Amino acid sequence: MVSLMDASMYTAGLNAILLLGLIIVYSRMYRDTHAQFSLGLMVFSLILFAQNILSVYSFATMSPYVGDPFLPYLFGINIAEALGVMVLFRTTLR
Repeated sequence: MVSLMDASMYTAGLNAILLLGLIIVYSRMYRDTHAQFSLGLMVFSLILFAQNILSVYSFATMSPYVGDPFLPYLFGINIAEALGVMVLFRTTLR
């Protein structure tokens, strides 16, 4: 059975993959148009990407130090972020 800590780590990894896709799309848009909005979206995605990579690392290395009462909240935050990134990804690709 997958623990909530593992589920949080996998969700953060999924977020990182989706954000990497957004970074690629936004960098191509910026290369073609030089629009400042595309640059801003790319920087925003890079910051969220770094946060998710750090989350995966911290979930993998610090899991024994995180108390069980916090796990549902960490998982909920990652699920909410995943839903938001999926909506942004779908909207961007349309």
